[in-house]
Amino acid sequence: MANLLHEWKSQFQGYSRNIMLFFWFNFVWNLGLGMFGLVYNLYVKSLGYGQTTVGSIVGMTSLAAALILIPAGIMNDRFGPKRVITTGLVLTIAALTARSLIEAQGGMLVSSFFGGMALAVVSATILPFMANNSTPQQRVHLFSFNMALVMIANVVGIALGGVLCDFFQYVMNLEPIVSLRFTLMTGVCIAALGIIPVALFEPSEVESQPRTESISIKASWRAHRSSLQVIAIFCLLGLLSSIGGGMIVPYLNVYFEDRFQASKSAIGLVVALGQGATAVAFLIGPMIARRFGEVKSVVYLQLCSIPFLLITAFSANFYLSSGGYLFRQALMNAANPFYNSVKMSYVDRSLRGLASSSGEAVFNLGWFLAAPVSTGLVERFGSYYGYAYAFCITAVVYSVISYFFYFFFGKNRFKPVEEAR
Repeated sequence: MANLLHEWKSQFQGYSRNIMLFFWFNFVWNLGLGMFGLVYNLYVKSLGYGQTTVGSIVGMTSLAAALILIPAGIMNDRFGPKRVITTGLVLTIAALTARSLIEAQGGMLVSSFFGGMALAVVSATILPFMANNSTPQQRVHLFSFNMALVMIANVVGIALGGVLCDFFQYVMNLEPIVSLRFTLMTGVCIAALGIIPVALFEPSEVESQPRTESISIKASWRAHRSSLQVIAIFCLLGLLSSIGGGMIVPYLNVYFEDRFQASKSAIGLVVALGQGATAVAFLIGPMIARRFGEVKSVVYLQLCSIPFLLITAFSANFYLSSGGYLFRQALMNAANPFYNSVKMSYVDRSLRGLASSSGEAVFNLGWFLAAPVSTGLVERFGSYYGYAYAFCITAVVYSVISYFFYFFFGKNRFKPVEEAR
């Protein structure tokens, strides 16, 4: 334990001012989004809409993100993250406010579409920003701590969201829809505080360098062939991962309500505990990577999550299903820092915005494709078998991803890009 604490202390002492400001931004931003994400699907259902409407909203948000992410990544590479992320923040806050107030189905779909676009602009800057403001030796720890911080923020946001809903409804005696709307707006206000640290960002050395050259597609392919091949592979893996995750992740709060008739506070507690378990896994993740290597760590963690995914799929007991969810959440997501570190190591720094945004674009495309399948299974087969089939599809897809990831990056088929000195 002492060695672990010393290791993390040394890492923090080496982080730049931009990274420390980024941590503050990411905490308040994800705290607010965590509250909003937990409550919004429940808000839609409280308006009288069914599971198919929830799926349509999730699909519309993901489609919008898929459309804008690659242009956002190119803008990030050209203009730097400060301008891009500030614009995205303002537009996201406006879209989330609209989603909190609109009740008509058409309006919800339109606001979800524009909200998905704005949120994607923000997310496209995060990975390249961290990579450009850190050294290769810092990245596993940096990515791990950042994801742990996101999980902790989500724990607080999700738990607070569930408690506030019940507080407004049962203590303040507000109507259920009004209590949900108040909680949504509270989350939006907290997320808006993220604008403050972003305004204090300073351009990094890489971002300060002017980019006046114009390179043809052929010349770019010759100069960065290996990096572009790696980007294509990660796009394939991201699409598969999003199809698997999109079958279950957006509907976990509705899953616990449909199958077990759990209260909003109980749902918030379970989801928050899942995020907390993931945060702990992120913090100990660098020790796993140091022992097995980044590639093997990704494969081992993903495969170990599958049995717990199946427990959640077939359990008819709330506590057993919740336990399976907690372990699946921690193990599967703990692989993400190593996954991202591998991606940044094999891609030239001039293409990191494209690498990040293209991966997220296909990820959101996969969620869009998976949404009608998952909701259709639940509509047709009910809250037990419908979710069970969806979870099983996800388990198969995750197994395939693990194999492909090891096939491409566990056999030294590509060489890491040399960092500029």
